Amino acid sequence: MNKTTAAIGCFFIMIAAFLYAAKHITAAIMISNINSAKTNYFDGGYESISTGITYWTGGSLLLGLVFLIGSVSELLMQKMKA
Repeated sequence: MNKTTAAIGCFFIMIAAFLYAAKHITAAIMISNINSAKTNYFDGGYESISTGITYWTGGSLLLGLVFLIGSVSELLMQKMKA
């Protein structure tokens, strides 16, 4: 198993998790000054963040999975030859 390829895949998955969390934290920070317990302002704060970060999150996750699956499939092919 190519450890470098697996590490790159895990790195991109880690970036995707960070971006996903950053989107939610940003929405929470945007609505932190609103003082009302009866209304759900989080949805509005969440919608005000553009979808660009969602595309980067999905792209990073997809790229990480491609690297990780490629590394695992390489390992399986080596085991089948042996």
